[in-house]
Amino acid sequence: MSLVENMVYSNQLNETIKDKKIIKVVVNQNPHTFVWFALNPSEAYCEHSKSNEIATKYESLLLNQEIKSTAAKRTYTFVYIGNRTLMFNSMSAIYHTKDAKLPKRHQLLLEFEDGTALSLCSSLGGPIFLFEIDEKGDPVGYSNDFPSLLSDDFSLEFFMNLFEMTDFREMSTKAFLATKNRIPGLDNSILHEILWEAKLNPKTKMKTLKEEDFIHMYQAIKKVFPDVIAKGGKDTEKDLYGNFGGYITHVSKNTLGKPCTRCGEIIVKEAYLGGSVYYCPNCQKF
Repeated sequence: MSLVENMVYSNQLNETIKDKKIIKVVVNQNPHTFVWFALNPSEAYCEHSKSNEIATKYESLLLNQEIKSTAAKRTYTFVYIGNRTLMFNSMSAIYHTKDAKLPKRHQLLLEFEDGTALSLCSSLGGPIFLFEIDEKGDPVGYSNDFPSLLSDDFSLEFFMNLFEMTDFREMSTKAFLATKNRIPGLDNSILHEILWEAKLNPKTKMKTLKEEDFIHMYQAIKKVFPDVIAKGGKDTEKDLYGNFGGYITHVSKNTLGKPCTRCGEIIVKEAYLGGSVYYCPNCQKF
């Protein structure tokens, strides 16, 4: 999950569940082989049976606790509850209003004193960690020194140093931006917009790029992320309320077969690196 989606979730969670008291907890109602539960970093992504055993402890830790605040940090949405933080990504988080029909399938359901609820569910899998926090609100024993893409610390100098430290070989722009968690918070869900903005093809080899291309890529990251967040997410993704975001994508399933908004060429889709890429054949020449 990208930082964009986490920011949208975090902002909306602050609007809806902050200060609410949890009166019912349902954990692991629909067990998933690739959904992991953990109470400390050493247990993260443990084997399935151990994860399910850990999940049974969530209810006692969450019941009758109040939601203190929420935040978005790199690849995770943080929900601060008591002396712990609920950390998740790759999850569909849905807020349920009072008297709304609750879903039958979920990996975590929190019901609140006012009759509202929050559910987390994933078809592909992902973590639902419940880590203790220190006085700064950071998970105890869990650290990531990579700066937030929205911060001044994620500077052009930092980005250029990242290039210098990377062994490109036959690596493409897509592989550089969205694999190996190389840039935490930037994933396949947003890389197409960044590459369209930078006028770079997803399949172009990194070793063929010039310094000006690196700069354009950095500038695109700094432009696209705040824009998508400000508009409540992309028009291809649903938010906490089940609504699509207000950012109109340029290269996505929504624009496939339609004219590029910049040059008029038809947007295409191709299979690549085990997934799909969308791009404009004219603006983003390979």
